[in-house]
Amino acid sequence: MIKKILLTVTALALTVFYFYADPAVRSFGPPCLVRHTTGLYCWGCGGQRAFHALLHGQFGNAFRNNLLVYPVILLAGLVLYAELFNAPQAWQWIRNRYVTIISVTLFFVFTIVRNVEGFEFLLPY
Repeated sequence: MIKKILLTVTALALTVFYFYADPAVRSFGPPCLVRHTTGLYCWGCGGQRAFHALLHGQFGNAFRNNLLVYPVILLAGLVLYAELFNAPQAWQWIRNRYVTIISVTLFFVFTIVRNVEGFEFLLPY
């Protein structure tokens, strides 16, 4: 029971925090190590700004900041649902080998493509 309460409070607190705190104005946490060391954007660069934009209904802005915010939110929501409601079907789907392979492949392909010249629309601004 404590685990469910803690997960719910944490998810709500993070959502409220990112609703009110704009990462484009003030940075939270350490800088991206991949970006800092290589100069390339990783799959997560722009994710905080995208989540903030998504919470404010700015879907195009969220897309421009980080396209992966949509599948990540879906997967995180599914994990939260599976944990809170003890849904074995959801866990079975999440742990499916094909879901894992598709997710990891999507992250790697997105990271590579967003750093190729000509795909500037995938770069966070």
